[in-house]
Amino acid sequence: GNAAVIPKSFLVPVRTLTATIAAEMGEAVNGSEHYFALFAIGIVLFVISFVINVTADIFLHKGRP
Repeated sequence: GNAAVIPKSFLVPVRTLTATIAAEMGEAVNGSEHYFALFAIGIVLFVISFVINVTADIFLHKGRP
């Protein structure tokens, strides 16, 4: 469940992106590729969240003047 491996099926438990950041940030050397990869994961999560929020806002305010 908490292993950082590519799953072979959609039914196999996986580690979430937020859990990966939390589990590995303490071990990442500041300025290393690992460190920047974890920040890239955070940026991906932010972009996904932002797009979902903007899309929801558009749909909620679509009929209002």
